[in-house]
Amino acid sequence: MKKKPILFLALLSAVFFLFTTTNQVDAKTKSAKILSTRTLTKTPYHAVSGYLYTSAHLTKKAHNADNYPLTTFYATKSDTVRKANGNKAVYYYIKNGNGKVKGWIWRGHLVRIVDTSAKLKQFNALISLIDSTTTNTHNKIVSVLNTINNDTTLSDLVTKLTTLKNNLTNSSDIAKLNDIITIIKSDFSTSVNDLTNLVNALHTVNGTIQPL
Repeated sequence: MKKKPILFLALLSAVFFLFTTTNQVDAKTKSAKILSTRTLTKTPYHAVSGYLYTSAHLTKKAHNADNYPLTTFYATKSDTVRKANGNKAVYYYIKNGNGKVKGWIWRGHLVRIVDTSAKLKQFNALISLIDSTTTNTHNKIVSVLNTINNDTTLSDLVTKLTTLKNNLTNSSDIAKLNDIITIIKSDFSTSVNDLTNLVNALHTVNGTIQPL
């Protein structure tokens, strides 16, 4: 009678071992395929959800992002992968300040940390440059900014400002428009959100520009 529990436990152990082994084989066969890799400029993020994996093959979880809601992570690499379900996704390699928490995480689980004080300085610099141009040039710049909508790209805005600059004759205004274009190209990304924030911030300081 006493042998039955022992026999049951042995059978259970065998089944568990078989299940575990099968899962390990499945994990290997279903690993993500890396399609491309690129280096990123070191950028700070918060990880708001998801898991960090030991590699972009996504076969082994290293950390749960939920355990690090206030940790600043720095992204330095990006891999585009094809997951086991056939879908493409972009994963960033991130690590915290001391390098102890690190791994690959889906880009959609990251929120970029923005230095608001630096952005404010950029906005103020733009306002100062725009306000220091002659009245005619100032009004033309405002008109260009008012044409920005949800379909506008950074390239569109730079093209319009460059066209305006090329039609000016005042050397001082030309130099200032050059500076304005340089700031916009270097400090704002190609996303519509950044352009929207730019116009809305300019509107806040200078009421002649219509907010989006």
